[in-house]
Amino acid sequence: MTEIDFIHECSAFTALWQRATANVQLLTTVPREELLYFDPIDIATLKFFELGQTLLAFENATDFATLILKPDPFKYFHHHFGKYPGFVHRSGNTYSQFFELMMRDPGDNIADALGVNHEHYVIMPIKGDWIAFGDRSWDTGVFYGPPDVMECARDFYPFFIAPPEQFKVEP
Repeated sequence: MTEIDFIHECSAFTALWQRATANVQLLTTVPREELLYFDPIDIATLKFFELGQTLLAFENATDFATLILKPDPFKYFHHHFGKYPGFVHRSGNTYSQFFELMMRDPGDNIADALGVNHEHYVIMPIKGDWIAFGDRSWDTGVFYGPPDVMECARDFYPFFIAPPEQFKVEP
């Protein structure tokens, strides 16, 4: 089993970050009723971890990425810690490994752990078309993907029925 670690290579993080930000921008165009909603604090729960594992198995995929988009991954996180606020999780990794990295002190303050210090985050497969976007300022996250993936996710996870009235995805 491979250990999970922060992404250290700029090119690896940048490629994932560009894809994540493009997908979040795409979410701004998706009608509200086509999205599934969740509490963004769920990122560190066992059930949300199991959703990711379920979707990997459903798509015969092996890896997904977790990236913090806000605070700024380049000007804040990399500047202070010399690494990037994201990691790649493989299907063989455990929830304990996932949670440990989410709560790991990145350098000089446990308050900067990914599971604590994030306003916007994305979870997405390395190969695949679904995305989970969390926005703590709205206390709302959204999930979106192809119809078969949406059905699989809906059947597995207790999503909200509706978001806050004025909610909109804001990259």
